[in-house]
Amino acid sequence: MSESDIRSRAEKIKRAVGRLTEIIENILAHTRATSGAMVLDVHDFDLNGMVRRVCDYHHDEHPSHPFEVAIDPLPDRYKGDPLLLEQVFIIVLSNAIKYSPVDCPIRIAGDKGDGAIAISVRDQGIGVLAEDLPHLTQPFFRGRNAKHMPGTGLGLSLASHILDLHGGSLRVESREGQGTTVSIILPTVQTFNAGGGI
Repeated sequence: MSESDIRSRAEKIKRAVGRLTEIIENILAHTRATSGAMVLDVHDFDLNGMVRRVCDYHHDEHPSHPFEVAIDPLPDRYKGDPLLLEQVFIIVLSNAIKYSPVDCPIRIAGDKGDGAIAISVRDQGIGVLAEDLPHLTQPFFRGRNAKHMPGTGLGLSLASHILDLHGGSLRVESREGQGTTVSIILPTVQTFNAGGGI
């Protein structure tokens, strides 16, 4: 095989391993959540830096997807579980990449208002049918126009549960064929839920 053939096959293997790893991690995390075994490890961390780090990593992995990042209002210091909140952002950003055409910008914005912090991810992808929107955070649910694409239907359910443990929420706005905006809402003054299932 030529060097380009080897590189192409290696990239396909890498993507397949990545998808399998994502599926396994989501299933394990969902199992912990539904059994009440997901416990927060709360401490101060750099929320702004975490979002930038995840954006940089995903942009390096998917250079054909332009990112527009405007997150200056996000705080450098925030109290929460950094690993779990990073997982939430990875889930939301990965979905935006998965359901968007290449060369269409994905916009990541941060805002801080009275009592709440918002991290929004807006894509120009396939969107969600109006009748499917209320069910997106149900375990194993997948929108009817996304069933031909790889996935387990666990990501947004897991993200919603993690945010609930932080006293936050997940908001989804979408129109079929016109893209989706997913907003991660976190309280500026945290009230943590120590455990519990979905």
